[in-house]
Amino acid sequence: MHTNLDFIALHTTDLTAARQYYTGVLGFETTSGPPTAAVFTQAGGATLAVREPLPHEPQDHLGAGVSVWFGVPDADAYHARIAAAGAQVIQPPQDGPFGRMFSVRTPDGHTLTFHQTPA
Repeated sequence: MHTNLDFIALHTTDLTAARQYYTGVLGFETTSGPPTAAVFTQAGGATLAVREPLPHEPQDHLGAGVSVWFGVPDADAYHARIAAAGAQVIQPPQDGPFGRMFSVRTPDGHTLTFHQTPA
């Protein structure tokens, strides 16, 4: 059986701050979603959301052990824009296994990697 990644939810302890980071710093656009989540518009592939953890989900180590990759048309230009907006860059732009790439850490400790994809 083949599977297709459909939805990614990253937990946050402060939904208001997370929404501001993803929209104000990273430039993501929100779409409709429940009041306990910020769901972002996607151009293709899986949908991303940041949300409050449910009561039965662990909350002691948000962001541990997960990295999420996004394709962007110009990694260097996007890096310059979000670094100027306050993103915490943990890996500067460099050539990697999938082309030009860099990584940031979100306020909740999630690692997001952006790599250059063909336009």
